[in-house]
Amino acid sequence: MLAQRAGRARLGAQSERVVQLLAQMPQFASYASAREVAERAGVNVSTVVRAAQQLGFEGWTDLRGTLRAEYLGSLVTTGAERPASSDAAARMLRQDAANLAAAASPANVEAVRSVAEAIRSARRTVVVTTGSGTGPGQILCYLASIYGYDVQLAAGPATTQAVSVSQMDERDCLVVLNVWRLTRALRSLTRLGRENGTTVAVLTDLRSSPLSADADHVVLTPIEGIAASPSLTAMSAVVQAILAELESTPTRASLGRVEQAWEELGLMDEQA
Repeated sequence: MLAQRAGRARLGAQSERVVQLLAQMPQFASYASAREVAERAGVNVSTVVRAAQQLGFEGWTDLRGTLRAEYLGSLVTTGAERPASSDAAARMLRQDAANLAAAASPANVEAVRSVAEAIRSARRTVVVTTGSGTGPGQILCYLASIYGYDVQLAAGPATTQAVSVSQMDERDCLVVLNVWRLTRALRSLTRLGRENGTTVAVLTDLRSSPLSADADHVVLTPIEGIAASPSLTAMSAVVQAILAELESTPTRASLGRVEQAWEELGLMDEQA
């Protein structure tokens, strides 16, 4: 669809860049805002709107609606219509390798260190997220707690999460994990943390995420996959990098106490 319309339009270099991005990332494009597309394409918002108009749409919202219909339609094709997926595993591994390389930029590594220091210095840390972000969030909370840090996952509905965040203050750290689409609840919880004076750290795939306005530290976690679902590999790796920074002599002492408790309670199968 994009190729046909682009063939009939006279696009400049920047508009071409926008169209190429939309073709390469249909999942992202079907829900993203014009600002998010501009961020990914390295252009300004007006270029995204102009590209949509050059393709024959009223603006970005009109184009996005068409892209969404095309994308969702592609997900419900019959088995005979689907392209061969024998190399899906290899393509996914290559995509994750690219995501990890992007996450390992010098600026990102420095941001990871800052998040770890915020957790280390905090009285307690609360992690909030939605959907698939719960997986990396649980990893952070579980292992950090074994290391001796008070890190808790605020799970459940937004009303329950709000209780945890509302009780935080300048002595605490709020870690926000945003995977793909941003919910109003997560946006409001982040703002609440900022208003309470809490140190706010955000893990997101967008450099210009709305959450950045309320964040002290932002770590980029690319989530590009090869199908309908985002990849959590880079976000999980960033969580592991934060945990690596948190390791210290007191951490090893706490881990030793935990292992001793496991042994005393007979929780481990020694024959395994």
